[in-house]
Amino acid sequence: MESISMNRPTENVDKQKNIDNILASLGNIGYYQIKTYLLCLFLMFCSGIIAPARVFELIIPEHRCLIPICENYDDIEQQPPNSNYELFHHSFLKFTLPKVENSYDRCHSYEPIKKFNNNNNDNQSTTTNEQCSSKTFELRSTIEPCKKFIFNHQYFQSTIITEFQLYCQQDNIQLIRACYFYGTIIGLILNIILADKYGRQIMIRIFCPLTVLIFILNIFVTNIYSYGFCLFFKGICSITLFQISYTLIIECLGGKWRFYLTNFSFAIFILGNIYTGLCAWWLREWKLIEISGIIPVLFLLPYPFILPESLRWEFAVGKHTKAIDNIDKAVRMNGNKIDNETIESFLEQTKRMTKSKISIGKLFTNKSIRLFLIIFLFIRFINAIGTHGISSFLSSSLNEDNIYILTLTMMIIELSGVILSTLIGGFSRKFILMIMMIMAGCFCIVCSFIELNDWKIIFVIICRICLVGSVTLAIVYSAELFPTILRISGVSFCALISKIGSMAATHLIELHSSENPLPFIFVGILTIIAGLLIFILPETKNRNLPDLLEN
Repeated sequence: MESISMNRPTENVDKQKNIDNILASLGNIGYYQIKTYLLCLFLMFCSGIIAPARVFELIIPEHRCLIPICENYDDIEQQPPNSNYELFHHSFLKFTLPKVENSYDRCHSYEPIKKFNNNNNDNQSTTTNEQCSSKTFELRSTIEPCKKFIFNHQYFQSTIITEFQLYCQQDNIQLIRACYFYGTIIGLILNIILADKYGRQIMIRIFCPLTVLIFILNIFVTNIYSYGFCLFFKGICSITLFQISYTLIIECLGGKWRFYLTNFSFAIFILGNIYTGLCAWWLREWKLIEISGIIPVLFLLPYPFILPESLRWEFAVGKHTKAIDNIDKAVRMNGNKIDNETIESFLEQTKRMTKSKISIGKLFTNKSIRLFLIIFLFIRFINAIGTHGISSFLSSSLNEDNIYILTLTMMIIELSGVILSTLIGGFSRKFILMIMMIMAGCFCIVCSFIELNDWKIIFVIICRICLVGSVTLAIVYSAELFPTILRISGVSFCALISKIGSMAATHLIELHSSENPLPFIFVGILTIIAGLLIFILPETKNRNLPDLLEN
């Protein structure tokens, strides 16, 4: 049975030591690392740009049927956005629109008497005081679907919903929204299959140009299906750029810089989210939001030629000659010198060693890695349920009608969690992650027993900060435990399970909407258990990254 190279009494021990010795000549941080780091930060920023655009583009604004007898569509479109509120409080709505619970039906209207309905154009009004009256709609047993809609322009000038008149097509809207989610699933599977076997650079060569192409195509979509197609590939590109960028950061840095700079990179991802949120607030039109994303994404085109391959990966998979050439360039770039005797000894030794084989199956057959994988799968699954559930509850509790302010507020809370985990995670990956998970679980349970007030919202925000901070810390921690030849496979597998956790969270939200405290109590208990399980894991602070598996 294999075990991870942190305790390695086999031939790979000497090879791992020699890899560490060669990489040590590069130094923990220098011009080479700074250049790679900054390039990867921009990848994280672009990945963050992609994610939230769909939130604003697929929003369903306040809407209702146009009543041609009572109003003129062209006149409505020319009104300033702030006056649109009045459109949903006209006195004629009470006899032209059916009631659904305590509001008007947004998708149907009463059919007017035929003598008023003949030859009416949807865009033009033939209104008179007599025609726009309750007598015109006295046969209110006949309900018809809206022929044309009007919507509130206060927050949106256009969305995909308004562009393609999808107001009442809930099934189609949900399907399109799911396209991004399923894209991320496929992206994670591709990472598991390709990234560790064929390298980090090949993923950059494929997905950086693809990201640019998809953004350009998305501007010219002609129907909802082509938009869904682009959204699907956006999901693939976003998760791939995210996974590859922080993995390259981890593998190029050393010492204390590795954790702090890697964990801080997640803050850059959230800044990408904020960039899109601010652009959406300013521009208010879905096509302009897409164009605002294209501007930075265009800078990804030269990435296949300027972003270097991971030196650790090249050494770990046996591309020794290429790795030596590349590290020689990197060492000279940093102004250091490499010991030729160490290189010659390494090359001589590798000739007598069995070449490391990369197999996803080793995630499950290697005893130590299997234990790490199981624990992190549980952590990420429970964390995803809690994060998604708390986010939805917090969004509904803040009572903010402005979608832009609400979304940016949630992003700032997430940014606080990342900054917190970056500041304190350097003391210990293991115990800080334990504390953050246990605190999140405790606050989750406490919130279940408090009535909705300012204190409950404060506790929910603290819980949210702890959960987000623990997610980023868990990602870095797991990446430091999985060896280079299985790093992206292991972390991506955990991320895949977290997506399933996000799906499961929708049922939690439905149960909690009935003011049942049990769902959050249950999640809180599981979060505490997940935090306690971390005690089994080894500490990674001040340790070299593992690259190989023992044979």
